[in-house]
Amino acid sequence: MPNPYKYKSISLKTSTVSKLNILAKELIPGMNLSNAKAVEVMIDTIGSSVDRNTGMTNETVKKAT
Repeated sequence: MPNPYKYKSISLKTSTVSKLNILAKELIPGMNLSNAKAVEVMIDTIGSSVDRNTGMTNETVKKAT
């Protein structure tokens, strides 16, 4: 049984899950990720590119400077 403190669930619209299924297959070429792993990869990628103080992406910050 999974550790309830380590994992949480989310609810998504059926249309969103359909899009997620497609993204999970295309996110990393040659790998078919689970939906949970695809969400994790996308959040980690986007989370590392957003400046927490301004909400701007790193690309936006680079263009501004």
